Amino acid sequence: MKFKILSMLLLVPVLYLQSEEPTVYGKLWISVESQDTASGTEVDMVSNASRLGIKGSMDFGEGIEAIYQAEYEIDPVDGTADESKDRTFKQRNSFVGLKGSVGTIFLGKHDTATKKSQKKIDLFNDLAGDIKNILQGENRMSDLVGYTTPKINGFSATFNAIKGTEGLGDDSIGDSTSTSISYDSENFYIALAFDSELKGYDSTRLTLQIPFNRSQLGIMLQDSEKLSTGVEEDGYVISFSQKVGNKGTLKFQQAESDMKLDSGKQFSFGYDYKLSSKAKAFFFFTDLSGENTSKEKEITGIGFEYKF
Repeated sequence: MKFKILSMLLLVPVLYLQSEEPTVYGKLWISVESQDTASGTEVDMVSNASRLGIKGSMDFGEGIEAIYQAEYEIDPVDGTADESKDRTFKQRNSFVGLKGSVGTIFLGKHDTATKKSQKKIDLFNDLAGDIKNILQGENRMSDLVGYTTPKINGFSATFNAIKGTEGLGDDSIGDSTSTSISYDSENFYIALAFDSELKGYDSTRLTLQIPFNRSQLGIMLQDSEKLSTGVEEDGYVISFSQKVGNKGTLKFQQAESDMKLDSGKQFSFGYDYKLSSKAKAFFFFTDLSGENTSKEKEITGIGFEYKF
């Protein structure tokens, strides 16, 4: 609680002193989906993490600037983004920080270094084929202090100190950590990330992304250990996208792991069509399977995305 109060207190002077207008942004991302499960077929309209946010910065001089962001998920379909708490808004990455020549420090709620290290490997992020259905480590954490180094010759590193899990004796800032180091160039991107005692797991994730011509290949390898049992599980993701003409993109993705489902497998393919610089129409199909047939499902969706 003290950490959250400190975050709010730091945000107040930043907003007050801000000399330029903050940026309001968002995304409306809606699809109509047909879901086939063991219990039958259901057709529904779905909001895919539609969001609304405000962000900005203030130049303090000497190469230092304050940064802030407050972002919330919204649901234009049924009006309840956080169904577990029956709330209209669900908090996403929201933080305050300082940015300068020695790097960026930020605190609040944020995607972990491990989650961010995947870059654009997950071609179906926030859709039914999100890799969070298969792999551990797709975490957005509250009570987080983060530091990202400046990029030097393509190399960069991020460190997160996070409040541990209450009930496991780890309930202080820094009891859980997430760390990544990456190299990014025009020819390829590679990252190695580690979670330590994060939500009851230790994880190691290796990510490789290779662009070539009008295509992109992504590979992710991961090993996770559940600390309460000592059981280790591994998994992988392979994704491939191909530009089609000036406005289309074909996407394919295969993921396998026992982390979330025994013998879990998830295959997705889709097609995006760019309507403008801010809008696109899309189609996707996802097949999620495992030993527990009650959790198997096939989802077919079509929809629109608009950014502002």
